Amino acid sequence: MTRFALAAAAAFALTACGSQTPQQQQAEQLRDQADAEADAIEAAAENQTAQMKVEAEGLLNQAQQAPGYDAERLKVRADAMRDEAKLVEQQAEARAKAVRDAGEAKASAALAK
Repeated sequence: MTRFALAAAAAFALTACGSQTPQQQQAEQLRDQADAEADAIEAAAENQTAQMKVEAEGLLNQAQQAPGYDAERLKVRADAMRDEAKLVEQQAEARAKAVRDAGEAKASAALAK
């Protein structure tokens, strides 16, 4: 969200200073599109990891009531699900960063024309 606030402040500053050139408008639009896509990636990952964490908690609750090896297996599955959720978050962060970086590169190219 901080990146969005900075982008909004920058957009406001640009419009306050005068009208934008077509290249500046295109660059801003490219950045906005990239930010929206990256935000969607992060939101989808948050939803997925939240589900995974709930499922992991359910497995741990089942493990508390299960005997012996069954409990251990459930705990291992819960730990694996938590680890997978962390990987999903890391992957989403990397994908979102790549999308934002690509948007910035396209915006820079548009300004360079």
